[in-house]
Amino acid sequence: MNHRVVLFSTATLLFLAIDLFASVGHSQNATAPAESAEAAMTAETTGRTASPIGRTASAVNEDSIPEGLQGDFRPGDIAAATEWADRLNLADWLGPLAPLALSPFFGVACLSGLALWGPEAITDNALLGASGPLRSVPLFTIFAILALLTSLPRLSKVSKPFAQAMDRVEAYAVIVILLAIKITSSYSGDATLDSESMALMNSSSPVVMQAGIVSFTAETLLMIAMTINLLVINSVKFFFEFLVWLTPFPTVDAMFEVGNKATCGILMGIYAYSPMLATAINLLVLFFALIVFRWTARRVKFYRTMLLDPVLALVWRAYGLPNRKGLIVFPQDDIGPFPAKSCLRLTRNPNDQPGWSLQAASSWSPLSWMPTVGGGAKRRVTLCEKTPPRLTQGWLTHTLAVKLANPEPGEETTWTLKTSRRHDQHFAVLTETLAVEVAEEKKAGTVHKTEFA
Repeated sequence: MNHRVVLFSTATLLFLAIDLFASVGHSQNATAPAESAEAAMTAETTGRTASPIGRTASAVNEDSIPEGLQGDFRPGDIAAATEWADRLNLADWLGPLAPLALSPFFGVACLSGLALWGPEAITDNALLGASGPLRSVPLFTIFAILALLTSLPRLSKVSKPFAQAMDRVEAYAVIVILLAIKITSSYSGDATLDSESMALMNSSSPVVMQAGIVSFTAETLLMIAMTINLLVINSVKFFFEFLVWLTPFPTVDAMFEVGNKATCGILMGIYAYSPMLATAINLLVLFFALIVFRWTARRVKFYRTMLLDPVLALVWRAYGLPNRKGLIVFPQDDIGPFPAKSCLRLTRNPNDQPGWSLQAASSWSPLSWMPTVGGGAKRRVTLCEKTPPRLTQGWLTHTLAVKLANPEPGEETTWTLKTSRRHDQHFAVLTETLAVEVAEEKKAGTVHKTEFA
C-alpha cells in the first residue's frame, strides 16, 4: 500500500510540471487570434485579398475574438494576466513544507512570525502576504503556546508516549490549516482583480489536466502534492523519534527534540532568505524520505500494533475476539514475496481443511489485487500442512514458528512471525480457531530480549 503513495506523489509532481508547460503554451496561443485579426485588417487596407484557390479564408473574425482581447492592452490588463499565470507560486508554497513536517505547530508559529516581522522581500509572497491569515499576533501567540505544550512532553520518556499519540493529530491539523490558507489566498487573489481583468480571465478557458474521468486543476494538484509532502516527511520523522524513545538513555529524547526544533528554525530562516532554495531543500528531503518511506512505514505499523492492540482489547472487548479472518502477524525476515515487518494475515484453509497460508492484511483494498510489487490478496505463501504453527507466549509479543510447504533449495524451512497480545483474554478460542500448537511455557525469570526487535 505504501508504494502506491510513492507512485501517486511522483505522478502528482509530473502533472504539475505538465500543467505549467501547458499554461505557458496556452498563454502563447492566446495571442494568435489577435495576430490573425491584425493581419486581416492589414490585407484589407492594402487591397490585397486571399486567393480562393491558393488558401482558404480565415475562420477568425471580430465576433470570435473575446472582448477582453480587442483593442490595445493596458498595463493593468497585462499585470492581471501575469498575476493569473503566476498564481501558483510554487516556491512560496513548497518551500516551508519540510520544516512544517518536522515540527508542525512550531513551523506555523515561525511562518506567522515571518509574516509579522519578517523582511519585506518575504512578506510579499503568496503564503505570507498582508492579506493572509498568518499576519496575526493572536495566531502567532496561539501556535507558540501549542508548540511549547507539545514540545515539553517529548523531553521525558514518561510523558513522550502522549506526545507521540498527538503527533499525527498535530500533523493533520497543520495540513488542514495550510490547505485552508491556500484556498482562501486563491479566492482573495481573485477578489483583488478588477472587473475587466476578471472578464479577461473568464473569456479564456482555464487550463486543466485530464486524468481519467476527473479533471484536476493545477491548484488541486498542488494541494495534493503539499499534503503528500507533509505526510511522508512527518511519517519518517515519527519513526526515528519513536526509535529514540525506545533507547534506554533519557537525555537522548531531549537532545532529539532540541535538534528537531533547531533544524526547523534553520530551514525557516532559509525560506525567509530564499524560497527557491528552501524549495530545493524540501524536494531533496522528500526524495530521501520517499526512499525509506516503505521501510519505516512497515516498522511503525509493527510497533504501533504491538503496543496499542493489548490496550484496545482491554477498552473494547469485541476487538479482542478472534475471528476466522485470521491472525495479524509480522515476519521477522523476508518470507516469499513479502519483506520483513510486513503486515500479514495468518489464515486457516476453509472448510476445516488442513493447512495454513500467509497473505497481505490489506486484501480488502481493490488496488491490492493488482499484480504489482507490494502485493495483494492473490500473492500468498502456503505453509506446511503437516506441521502446524507453533505459538510461544512472550512478555510483550507472541512468537509463531511456521514452515513453508515447498521451500526453495537452500532456503530456511522455519520462519518466525510476531503477533500482539490482542487475543490474550480469548487465548483458547484463538488456538482452537487457527488450530495452532502452543509451546510449553518458559521457566520463570527467562527474558526474551529480542521479542520486540
